[in-house]
Amino acid sequence: MNNLYEYIDPIISPYEAFCCDSSTSRLPIPAHWHYYVELLYILEGNVRITIEHTVTENAPGSLILFPPRCVHAIGFSDRRERLRYYVVKFDPEILPHSPKGGVDLKTSLRSISTSACPCCFPSERIAKRNLRPLFEEIVKEYEEKAYAYSIVLSADLCRIMAEFIRLWQKEGCLPSPPHIHPSYELGFDFIAEYIDKHYFEELTVEKLASMCGMSHSTFSLHFRRRYGMTCREYINATRISVAENMLLFSDHDVAFIAQEVGYSDCSYFIRCYKKLKGITPKQARRAGK
Repeated sequence: MNNLYEYIDPIISPYEAFCCDSSTSRLPIPAHWHYYVELLYILEGNVRITIEHTVTENAPGSLILFPPRCVHAIGFSDRRERLRYYVVKFDPEILPHSPKGGVDLKTSLRSISTSACPCCFPSERIAKRNLRPLFEEIVKEYEEKAYAYSIVLSADLCRIMAEFIRLWQKEGCLPSPPHIHPSYELGFDFIAEYIDKHYFEELTVEKLASMCGMSHSTFSLHFRRRYGMTCREYINATRISVAENMLLFSDHDVAFIAQEVGYSDCSYFIRCYKKLKGITPKQARRAGK
């Protein structure tokens, strides 16, 4: 089975930074998610970005943020084009604590709603912010790992995230905490990973709530606050994301894929896919060729 969750060890690798080049790297990148924040800065070519189920085309100079636990994919607008972009991934826990009364970056990053806060900014919106040198320095410092390089990385990441906060503030959509009890955080992280590993099985809200030691109503309330959707919607979205990967990266027919991701009724699968993606599975496959 295909899983969306990408494990990254925060102790061994709290950061990752590199330049991705389609001439030497494997693209497109299938849909996946992780607990890290991921930043992209587009250098060359038009990059097709999928965040949850929203697709955008991003020209050189664009800035993209993938929040923690956000399903995302990276692909071509035109396969004939060469794509180059900087990639920076980091564990939000490495960021310094904000002073009392200041903006708490960790809380902001954990509570970003991709439907409320724009995560893709075109070059014309950020041109005056001069962020490219920061990405260049992060990649250089990460590659060389000179003494105290982590201090430089942390400072540059805070600077980039401050620019995102200011962009969101101008949009009137600053992230707000999801208002769930801190003791529930680990439980919902576990449930997200469980759904990713068992999406093809019969999953009920009652069973998942019991696994967290919560009543159905408490689980449903806090799950929606945590993820911005119901648990059933989350399961469905996971199945559709896995199905999209199979459509783009395998030759299996639609009926087989529907069965593999947990739909016994192919017609219902097609309706669910179109509702989330705006196109049918066959149209998605043709568009990805």
